[in-house]
Amino acid sequence: MTFIVPSSPLPSETFAPSLLASPLNRWFLRGSLSERLGKCGKPNCCCTRGELHKSLYLVQSQGGKLRQICVPQAWQERARQAVTDYHEMQELIEEVSELEWKRLKERNR
Repeated sequence: MTFIVPSSPLPSETFAPSLLASPLNRWFLRGSLSERLGKCGKPNCCCTRGELHKSLYLVQSQGGKLRQICVPQAWQERARQAVTDYHEMQELIEEVSELEWKRLKERNR
């Protein structure tokens, strides 16, 4: 779903209202999510018989180095949404930047 910003002089300027309407009520996480399977190390656990535990990690580059953190089960849905929202916000920023570039180009003619 998109809408046209009322004060916009260009009809092609559309934005995702869900992100712009309340960006401060959202989390934004840069990075990617990685699901991993592994063993916990407990001798009587089902993972010793091949039923591995699934873990979710948030991975990002910081200062040229990769860092990662395990996302607790209770936060996984929120983390997934935050990564998605970050990517959507980045796309919106790129769209707005491109529109401003075009405006500037038109003013220089």
